[in-house]
Amino acid sequence: MSQSSCSSLQIEAFTSPEAFTDLEAEWRALMARSAHAHPFYDPAWHAAWWRNFGAGELHVYALRDEAGALAGVAPFVLSEGGRLRLTGGDDLSDYLDIIAADGAHLACWRAVLAGFEEPDAPAWRELSLRGIPEASPTIAALQELTGGAADVSEEEVCPVISLPDSWDEYTGMLAPKDERDLRRKIRKANMEAGLEYERTESADALAADLEDFITLHALSQQEKADFWNAERRAFFEDVTGAMLGLGCLDLSVMRVDGHPVAANLSFDYGDRIYLYNSGFDPVEHELSAGLVLLAHNVEEAIQAGRASFDMLRGDEAYKYRFGAQDERVMRVRIERSAR
Repeated sequence: MSQSSCSSLQIEAFTSPEAFTDLEAEWRALMARSAHAHPFYDPAWHAAWWRNFGAGELHVYALRDEAGALAGVAPFVLSEGGRLRLTGGDDLSDYLDIIAADGAHLACWRAVLAGFEEPDAPAWRELSLRGIPEASPTIAALQELTGGAADVSEEEVCPVISLPDSWDEYTGMLAPKDERDLRRKIRKANMEAGLEYERTESADALAADLEDFITLHALSQQEKADFWNAERRAFFEDVTGAMLGLGCLDLSVMRVDGHPVAANLSFDYGDRIYLYNSGFDPVEHELSAGLVLLAHNVEEAIQAGRASFDMLRGDEAYKYRFGAQDERVMRVRIERSAR
């Protein structure tokens, strides 16, 4: 670990993955105070990603104010060719960003960019940020600090449902045909003998429930089946265990006579549910199990008082039938010569 002073913030620079555990308590406290935090920013997510996929040089910056309080965390990995990106896996994390106290993004990025010019800084040629939420102050901060040279473009959309106070209010928001179809499918499923919904509540149940989810996810599409190599299995075993311990895991399984027919892997963070991925058994297509379980999860989110249900990346048609509206995620690219 090294220290330097840039702008009004002090920088602690770490090059070891122990940074994720050493900073864990402060990191999470900072997330809890931030209006822009998402579960993919948690140190356990980044630690699991590094443990299973980490390659290249790790550079984690802890940014502290004059009193020594943590104002920001900026975790990067430098790959061959000098490409610098955030840790956490831009192919696995729907959102990525630095973690900063509200109102501190500009100061944190100013310190980070200055730190990149220190003698022990990574030998970067390009800063490539993906999955930046459009509402993140990071975008305006980098535009200002680079004099407009930061290349900002839309990467994808995350359709999000704004949740009202009741299920009836929610279904009333849907297009009439979509509401009728959804209610019909729910009624049909509820007539099925032996229908039950389960949620993972304990570490003892997690392994079997996660295996059910992986099996159903793989059955849904060939592309999803190809997703599950050994490294990704190990990553999700790590991260779901960590999220369960934090009270953020929302892994639900729909069963008929004890047989799993649909499963959703979500995270419950702040006032938002994040639907990470889903799976269903195509043999049970007449039951519409995937859509019925999703409707059940939305209703539970409303009952729990959550403000929104984030269906994360991808513009699949079913998300809009559930009343979701697009929120954009952005890509930001800065060439070193552009600064």
